[in-house]
Amino acid sequence: MKITTGDRLHFGAFALGLEYTVRFGLKLTDEINGEMLLQAVEKTQLRYPYLCVTLHKNENDYYYENNPRPVVLHHTDERISLNTEESNYHIWSVSYNEDRIYLDISHLITDGTAMYMVLATLLYYYCSRRYGVTDHTGIRTLEDPILPDETVDPYDNAPMLDLSKMPKPGTVPAFSLTDDGGMTVCEPLVWDIAIPEKDFVRFSFENNASPGSMVCVLMARAVDKLFPERTKDLTNSYIINARPMLGAITHHNCVQTVKYSFSDEVKRMSLPEQCKNHRTVTAAQASPEAVQKSVAISASRVRMFSQMAPTAEAKKQAYGKMINGGRFYFTYMVSYIGQWKHRMLSPYIREFWTHVPNANSMLTEIAAISDNIFLSVHQNFKEHSVVEAFLQELEDNGISYQVKGPAKADNAILPEPSADA
Repeated sequence: MKITTGDRLHFGAFALGLEYTVRFGLKLTDEINGEMLLQAVEKTQLRYPYLCVTLHKNENDYYYENNPRPVVLHHTDERISLNTEESNYHIWSVSYNEDRIYLDISHLITDGTAMYMVLATLLYYYCSRRYGVTDHTGIRTLEDPILPDETVDPYDNAPMLDLSKMPKPGTVPAFSLTDDGGMTVCEPLVWDIAIPEKDFVRFSFENNASPGSMVCVLMARAVDKLFPERTKDLTNSYIINARPMLGAITHHNCVQTVKYSFSDEVKRMSLPEQCKNHRTVTAAQASPEAVQKSVAISASRVRMFSQMAPTAEAKKQAYGKMINGGRFYFTYMVSYIGQWKHRMLSPYIREFWTHVPNANSMLTEIAAISDNIFLSVHQNFKEHSVVEAFLQELEDNGISYQVKGPAKADNAILPEPSADA
């Protein structure tokens, strides 16, 4: 099974030493019943056969093979390894301990939106046994046909552009928290911050913002106060789901980034004006026309690198350079998949944390469920000052919070496969 265009770029993670996996960590209302959860895992595996694969590599490229082995259910809180004997050579796995459930899944084959679908299926089958939930509206179950478009990568169908005839983007390096701010580089750390949803949503709407836009703006204000004399742009990458603009339902990676600059002009604005500015910028860059053009450019660039790199090793290094570019062009990143839509499951979920790979100095993942907004702030430096400045922004605006961390990254290890003999 070949690697599709939309997924190819992410294999550069092997060149950068990134564990390119996501861990959803949920705390439920009661202790987990392992037998019921195992049955839920088995049914979820049947619903997503296209994710039940093993990653391989030969001299020329990476590829997948179907994996009929059972997906593993681990009874532990500990970090696990995917695509190894520990996980039956699957690229996703489930763990549990006491009242906690974890879904670990490879980001090489899917993104947050599709991961939410897998998680919803898993939780539905568990909650249907544990709590008698019967409503599965909007959740993919074994009663629903597996649609062909679930496996179609829209990047594969994007037109091939002649990049040599297109003007260069002219992007300038952004302010870096480590290179320019002097932060001490270290192994990835993550902070988990819980905020009452009602208060934060009201505060956001009163200031012309969505919750995602508000986090982007407050983080910009926090960094700006720490480094007011910087000479480079403070630039945010806001990750968005591109499926609605492409008419896609794919499980493959299908995201785009909105670029937002906290310029001197924006800095002088009031908070409501800054939030309105961010939403205006987001709307322009998230239009169907803008996203379709950006996807065509990205797909053409990936194809070009693939053609120029004859071996798997050369492809890995080329994709790694493309991923690493984000480190130079964005000060921090924010990703928000959106509010959890499956309210029939919400009463049983108390906490929802999203731990991800971090190719940038700082990345914030947002989840909203059970009357709370859960922020997982990832950083690649030792100092606490940026998170503390962000928390001060919350305090200054009357927003309460609870914080845990920093802790070491616990998303799954995904070792690069050895080349076929």
